[in-house]
Amino acid sequence: MKIGLIFPNQDRRYKTVHLGLGLIAAYARLHHDDLEFQVLDTRVATRKETNRFFNTSFALIGITVYSPVYFEVKKIFNTIGKNHPKTLICLGGPYVTTIREEIFNETPADFAVYGEGEITFSELISSIKGLKSIDSINGLMYKTKEGELIINPEREQMKDIDSLPIPAYDLFPMNRYPLHRMVTSRGCPYSCAWCNSSSLWKKGTRYMSPEKMVTEIEYLIQHYGKKLFIFGDNSFNIPLNRIDQFCDLLIEKKLDILWAVSYRADFITKEIAQKLKKAGCYNVSIGIESANNEILEKIGKGTTIEKVSEGIRILKDAGIEIMSQFVIGSPFETLEHVKESIAYAKNSGCDYTNFYTVLPFKGTPQWDYVQKHGTLLVPLIHNYHSIEPRIVFETPEFPYKDRVDAIRLVKKEGFYSNQDKKNILFDIAKNISEWIQRILPKSVGEKIYLVLKSIYRLKIVKKNNR
Repeated sequence: MKIGLIFPNQDRRYKTVHLGLGLIAAYARLHHDDLEFQVLDTRVATRKETNRFFNTSFALIGITVYSPVYFEVKKIFNTIGKNHPKTLICLGGPYVTTIREEIFNETPADFAVYGEGEITFSELISSIKGLKSIDSINGLMYKTKEGELIINPEREQMKDIDSLPIPAYDLFPMNRYPLHRMVTSRGCPYSCAWCNSSSLWKKGTRYMSPEKMVTEIEYLIQHYGKKLFIFGDNSFNIPLNRIDQFCDLLIEKKLDILWAVSYRADFITKEIAQKLKKAGCYNVSIGIESANNEILEKIGKGTTIEKVSEGIRILKDAGIEIMSQFVIGSPFETLEHVKESIAYAKNSGCDYTNFYTVLPFKGTPQWDYVQKHGTLLVPLIHNYHSIEPRIVFETPEFPYKDRVDAIRLVKKEGFYSNQDKKNILFDIAKNISEWIQRILPKSVGEKIYLVLKSIYRLKIVKKNNR
């Protein structure tokens, strides 16, 4: 049985393996011994490879959907419809889980998976084979032959993510990706107002064990070489003892990798910070969001700017590079609050700073706040990403004009981050970083990499920001 999987990513900034597609393929392989998968990552595929994929006859094609690539997904439907109009198509991914049945409004999909996809997609394959009733597959939406939309009950989340197989990396052109990306948890113990992690993963956070994390790292190095590792967890250092054990294993096994994470600045100790550095962590991205404690409380951040500042000091003392991140447009925020955050960012001691404009997603407190207190200027979520400036709502305390001023002030400092499109210079920089990791020892490679990164950000990114 031939199954095609598509990662619509043609114009996006990052070249990374889509772990979700890798996992559903790996899981399905465990339960079906007759599957032949092909993956199309439109960001890295050649024209010849793309044409070959769309000229192949598949029993089922799965497409992952993010809101920024929604219009590419629609183009893909047109291509499949011209070449193989009877091919069954299943959608999945975070945007499907966010908007649920609305995904069928503009796409002629046969099926859509919401929530965790590994078990649901495997059971859908069983149904297509005639081995399982489609109405018994939790987490699946589908249309009947008469055109009726059926939404099956939600699927219970798996409790042990260690039980998942290593993603099917063999399906991807791994030599074309400049870094290794891993996600070692699902969910987040916090529910910041604008973050849709809690709406995607519901309550409860599940963690991969330190042993499983290291096993996957060793697998990637053995099969695809040593590269920079990026961990895409919402809050990598929660719980702190997991990271302590993880660092111990990296040091014990002398894996000698460089890695970067997203981190809660208020969950750190001097001992852990020093161990992070020794284990190869060179960069942490910390979500500060706002320098105002009242705003931090209102968005559910669960910390104070004083605690964040202490965490920054500890990380800097350990010699770890810090990327600070702030948002513009949180509930109850005003232009004056943004000015307060800019002033803090300039003196925080962090190496780099990014400000992002908030995008309200369904299922989040931010969405509810805009519906109740504000005016949504762009009604369809997938249109958010084509707006310039990226201001999709306003509130009485933070009107459109003030939001434009906020972006202007942030740009003036070189802090504004709204560049998520494909960039040749960015690709070159990432490819150079891969070469450094492959060829040079960690101690030397880190120094060269950080110098080149500083040049790239200060000379190119900051210039473009202005």
